Amino acid sequence: MSDMFRLTSPFRKQKIELTTEERAQLNVIIDLLIPSDKDFPPPSSLQLIDDFLHHLLPKANYRATLLLNEKRLRSVLHELNISAGGSFCRIEETTQQKLLKHLEFRDPATFQALWTLANHSYYTLLATRLRPQLA
Repeated sequence: MSDMFRLTSPFRKQKIELTTEERAQLNVIIDLLIPSDKDFPPPSSLQLIDDFLHHLLPKANYRATLLLNEKRLRSVLHELNISAGGSFCRIEETTQQKLLKHLEFRDPATFQALWTLANHSYYTLLATRLRPQLA
């Protein structure tokens, strides 16, 4: 009977929209977190950001508090830009790596959530794209 009265909010967001700059920055971050090699393409080439963002949407049946949500992601992107002197995407890769290491040291839970979600999105997308080729 309780299922009959389950309320869903008509105002629940269906999609998280990032600016072009935020998307570029997130692509750079994910590429740094998951380096490519001869067997695995760079994550940014798979256009996985929408899958990544989909996992940040709140779900009615998910009761645990997310360590990473839209607000926290935007805050991390903003903080990294400030630490980079204005644009994280325009600094050298070694400096980008240092800033991510600093984020990991300063906020390990958020960094771990970001890393886990990036890996989950990447390898899930790879598996779904490679499955038809292997069949």
